[in-house]
Amino acid sequence: MRSSTVLSSKGQVVIPKPVRSVLGLRAGDRLEVNLDPKGRRVILQPRARSGWRELRGAFGPVDQTTSQILAEARREESEKENRF
Repeated sequence: MRSSTVLSSKGQVVIPKPVRSVLGLRAGDRLEVNLDPKGRRVILQPRARSGWRELRGAFGPVDQTTSQILAEARREESEKENRF
């Protein structure tokens, strides 16, 4: 697979989508940057994902933030106390 990209003034490059797809790369993934032994080529290599990042999205989309969930739990608890 051949693709090309452009180096920005900040030294950034965009990895083309077909390449990201084949490698399974997602936003936030880390890459190692190395030179080949002759110093003529840049080698980008995905680093192993660690721990919780692998679980990202494993339980489906999250519709609420933690603070919303806690506020709802407090409200339900308060309603239970007011019933009795």
